[in-house]
Amino acid sequence: MKWKQLFNNLSLLLIFTFITACSSGVAPTSAPVSTETIIPTETLISPGAGMPVTGTGLCANAYYPVRQGATWTYKSVGGPTGEFSFTDSITSVRDDGFTLTTQFNELTRTQEWSCTSEGLVALQLGGPAAASLNMQDMQFNLDVTDVSGVTFPTTIAQGDQWQHNLDFTGKLDIAGQSAEASGLAQSSYTALGEESVSVAAGTFDAMKIQVDTTLNITAAVQGLSIPVTLSSTYTFWFAQGVGWVKASGSGNLGGQSFSESIELQSYSIP
Repeated sequence: MKWKQLFNNLSLLLIFTFITACSSGVAPTSAPVSTETIIPTETLISPGAGMPVTGTGLCANAYYPVRQGATWTYKSVGGPTGEFSFTDSITSVRDDGFTLTTQFNELTRTQEWSCTSEGLVALQLGGPAAASLNMQDMQFNLDVTDVSGVTFPTTIAQGDQWQHNLDFTGKLDIAGQSAEASGLAQSSYTALGEESVSVAAGTFDAMKIQVDTTLNITAAVQGLSIPVTLSSTYTFWFAQGVGWVKASGSGNLGGQSFSESIELQSYSIP
């Protein structure tokens, strides 16, 4: 069923970007984004909490190094779309944000990010406007209408909790059949503490973070309202100066359960 395939791929996009939210006070995705590229020099900053963070200015972050040209390659098994690999790359860095590009299968997703005093925040779910997913004769586009919360706080300590909410509207096109869509993605984060984790890219001392996500989306087509819900609980492991190195969790997409593991295969941080 093409509808099922479409929403399976939507869930894949959401799982990739469990971190899709913006902190309060950040402009919506329709706001202009500076395209000037600023390549930072590497610095270590010790904020009040005493945790060393990598980067410069507002983009300095303990668990997500914002460096132009940084790349991370991952492999996923067990998810609702089967086994796949993808590569994240930071393709542009500004003094107040950066661009993250993800390549998986034949698809390319881009995200604009903002660097704030609270931490790093995703301005988009992915794609030029807000999100886009194109496969064969299917197309799905999203526009963010309201966002709140922080994505990666500047520093993270055991017991920290934070949230994000993302409201969006969109258009679906399946073999020439158009539909309107709207939805809400909600995520809650809890830092569980540090532990050692081993993946193909190496062994890391990492912060373990639980992420509970719910996506509710409704598509209206030919007078029918088609609701789809994705709920998931994932554990992510983030290593200081490296980024996220592993994710493992389970979820339910439209009544179908799945269990997935994503591991870092290789990375390069200039």
